Amino acid sequence: MSLTSVAKRLPGVDLILWLAPLGRATRYLGLTLLSLPRWRFRHEMRAIFQWMGPQSFHLVALAAVVVAIALTMQCVVELEKYQAQDLAGAVISLGLLREVGPLTVSLAWCARVAAMVADQAQQYDCDNPGASDSDYAADFIAPRLMAALLMSIPLGGYGLAIGFITGALATPLLTVSTTQQFLECAREAITVKDLTVYFIKLILVNPPIAIFAGCVAGRLAAGNKNGAAYSVAARAVTALFICGFVANLIVSLLAYLN
Repeated sequence: MSLTSVAKRLPGVDLILWLAPLGRATRYLGLTLLSLPRWRFRHEMRAIFQWMGPQSFHLVALAAVVVAIALTMQCVVELEKYQAQDLAGAVISLGLLREVGPLTVSLAWCARVAAMVADQAQQYDCDNPGASDSDYAADFIAPRLMAALLMSIPLGGYGLAIGFITGALATPLLTVSTTQQFLECAREAITVKDLTVYFIKLILVNPPIAIFAGCVAGRLAAGNKNGAAYSVAARAVTALFICGFVANLIVSLLAYLN
């Protein structure tokens, strides 16, 4: 048995292997930023925008509804034990905004994007075997990064609205509070900082991680002549969740621990 095979069986080694491509992702980020001034909208990009945006609305809506109902049920049940059910609106809205929304609904959409991008990246290398990293960043990464950033804005607002409406309608079914009381409590609890942090995570943090996780995983798989231990989509989604969880935690720490 080789030393490499033994090392891979050690606890925690998988995490290191998953994070190993961060250097390449950083390089791609720099090359992509340098290529943005030359970026132009192309006709074939319509399909990318369509797939990331309108064709993802149903996923975002379903995820937002299910997450909001689950969070509402748990919060109301626990708050009633302490006669604090009137605070349900504040607790549910802050939970959705600060952590639950970005870590569930947003990352669910990002997982879909990362898997798709990884598959396309692998195909790109097959179709363009001599492409340099600069060409790859300009022709492949930049259009998808722009699409993810632009589509995350309406999707983030859409998911937030669906989640709040679901929470407001579900709360009266579980407690004596009315929808009006839920909305009033939520309005008093939500601050500009909460909304800012929410959209930073949903626009500037999660989508770029999804794009670069997919791009790196796809290109590494295309260059692996010995075959992958598991699919390129699995690699991309695993990297997305690890980096996404850590990045969201860092943003929360910077925003709320002061």
